[in-house]
Amino acid sequence: MLPLFFIVLLTGCGGEPSVTAQAGETVYTTLFNFTVSDVQTIDSYTGVDIPEGSKLVSMQLTVENTSDESYTMFAEDFQLQWGDGDDDFGTCLEAVDDDMVPYSYELEPGQSHTGTMLVTVPEECTQLTVAYQEVKASGKNGTAYFVEASL
Repeated sequence: MLPLFFIVLLTGCGGEPSVTAQAGETVYTTLFNFTVSDVQTIDSYTGVDIPEGSKLVSMQLTVENTSDESYTMFAEDFQLQWGDGDDDFGTCLEAVDDDMVPYSYELEPGQSHTGTMLVTVPEECTQLTVAYQEVKASGKNGTAYFVEASL
């Protein structure tokens, strides 16, 4: 089953606001800031198999907690989108070393975390979007954030 934020991103925001940024720009959310940078296609990464017909994309994700609360962040908080098809999305690959974004991590007030996100996309892919969907305390969706990167 897809997490709720995936379904929302795939079906539209339902009138909620959205913010679009470019790779390298800092995105300001209610609870934290994040930056997706150094997006590039790479030939290999130790411990990662690249499926036939795919290419491997690497990017740096930096998340800074700007609130006064501690949060558990998850790699799956950020969806990767690369086309208009029903299957043209996913999350970053599971971490194979300490440089990659772990499955989860604690982020204390004022603290930041930087890690590498990897994703395999079709060879012909030329555009990648990193998406984050805010969820309000009421459980309703807030702002959707999209960071676009050319490959």
